[in-house]
Amino acid sequence: MNLAPIIKEIGRGASGARGLDTEAARSSFAALLAGDVSDVQLGAWWLAMRVKGETPGELAAFVDAMQTTLAWRVRSDEPVVVLPCYNGARQLPNLTPLLAWALAQRSVRVLLHGVRADPTRVTTCELFSELGFPVVERAFDAEQALTSDGLGFAPIDALHPLLAALLSRRWQIGVRSTPHTVTKLLDPVDGPTVRAVALTHGDYIDRMSAYFATQSNASALVFRGCEGEPILHPKRAVTLGLFRNGVSVMHEWPGVAEHDLPDTCDLQTTAAYIQSVIGGSRPMPAWIDALAQDVHHLAHETATPHL
Repeated sequence: MNLAPIIKEIGRGASGARGLDTEAARSSFAALLAGDVSDVQLGAWWLAMRVKGETPGELAAFVDAMQTTLAWRVRSDEPVVVLPCYNGARQLPNLTPLLAWALAQRSVRVLLHGVRADPTRVTTCELFSELGFPVVERAFDAEQALTSDGLGFAPIDALHPLLAALLSRRWQIGVRSTPHTVTKLLDPVDGPTVRAVALTHGDYIDRMSAYFATQSNASALVFRGCEGEPILHPKRAVTLGLFRNGVSVMHEWPGVAEHDLPDTCDLQTTAAYIQSVIGGSRPMPAWIDALAQDVHHLAHETATPHL
C-alpha cells in the first residue's frame, strides 16, 4: 500500500496535522500489520503519528484493524480483566503478577498479554515463568488457565503475530509509537472484559480517556502506571479513570510514605518478594490492594447488567 497521501496528512506536525478518516486509518493500520508498506514509509508514518498523536476516531479504526487479525480469542461468560504488559521494570520491582494473583484470589479472571522479553527491562512474562504461573500459547490453554488458576499470560507473538512483528520495529526505529498505544487496547476475549490501560505520559492518558469516553459498551481503567506497567506507583499520587459505557468516575491513589520493596528489581529478587507476599510472610502492598479493589469493583459491575 502506498502511504504517501496519508503521510502527507499526518506529517504536518502536532498542530497542523489532521486526523485520518475511519477508512484511511483502518486500511493504513491493516497494511502496516500485513507488512504491505515499504520501510521508508513505515518509518515516516511511525514518527509522524508519534508527533501528531491519535484522535479517538483513529484509535477506534486502528483497534478494528488489530482486532480482526487476532490469531485467537478466549471465550468466557464471566468478565475477564485484561492487563496489557509491554513496559516491564528497570527501577522498581514489577509487581504486575502480584496484582493478577490478588485479583484471582478475589475470583476475578485475569488475562495478561505482552512481550516475552525486553533487553533493558524485567518483563511480566519472565516473572510469570519464574513464579510458575501459566504462560499460554493457544486459546484452549488460556481458557484452561482462567478456569483452573484464574490467570494466564499470553505472549503477543502467540496471540497476535502480525502485531508482534510491527511492535518489534521499534528496535530499528528507536522509539515507541502508535502501535504501542493501540496494543494496550487489544481485547482477546469473546465475552465481557475490563481493560486496565496504564500509560506513562499525561497526553497519552488524555487521549486514551477521550477514546473510552466514546465507547458505549466498554469497561476500563485508565491511569499512569508504574513505569508503564498496569500497577500503581507506591509513592506517587495517581488519578484513576474508571470507565463504564462511556461514563467515567475518578478515583485517587494518594501514595504511601514508605514501603518495603527490595532495592533491586532483577528477576529473582522480584519473584522472591512476590512469593513472600503470596506465602503470607509479607503483607500485601497497599497500592496493589487498592488497585485490585477498584478492578474487582468494575468487574463486578460489568458482570451485573443495569436494568
